[in-house]
Amino acid sequence: MGNRCTHGRSSKEILDYEDSDMGISRFVALLLMILGYTKPGKSSPLRPICDIRVMDQYIKEAKDAENAMKGCKEECILPEPLTLPVMNLNYMEWESKDNKIKEEEVQSGLSLLKQAILTARDKVASSVPLEFIEAAYRNIRNIGQILKSLNIQEFTSPVSQHSKTIAVRTLSELFRVQASFLRGKVRLLLISAEACRKEKS
Repeated sequence: MGNRCTHGRSSKEILDYEDSDMGISRFVALLLMILGYTKPGKSSPLRPICDIRVMDQYIKEAKDAENAMKGCKEECILPEPLTLPVMNLNYMEWESKDNKIKEEEVQSGLSLLKQAILTARDKVASSVPLEFIEAAYRNIRNIGQILKSLNIQEFTSPVSQHSKTIAVRTLSELFRVQASFLRGKVRLLLISAEACRKEKS
């Protein structure tokens, strides 16, 4: 299976983690498939995904990837910086923003993450980091489908005028930003989504 960047974790711990995490990931993928979010050309309206545990799983996987990549050295350093959304979030400032601006910032940030992940995939040769990169890309795409189910419009421009960006050079930093962005702006947007409030009423 090759040299795995495990940051001091035993092989049994790795296998236990992978078996458990793969089970949850399969559940999330199955949930999306059952509800029709992965079927191309589906004409009927998507049913909103409002279970925050789905997002929490994506956050956990990004955090686990960050921790795993901390043990990597040269193979996890990228030849050029990646542009990512800033992680810092002022909750009071965020709550005062118009919903459209929130949606624009989230979609712009996800677009930056997707582009960075694809760039990293092209630059990394080792098979182990690639496993985490591929998983991160699938998760970002799935989150896009969740937002679509909540009638949150996709933002076409790669960078919103309301968003700030940072540059990183390692995979650990990439996954750290991903986890923080999902845990902050994306999660807050999903919790307050109008489609979910209607679903509960």
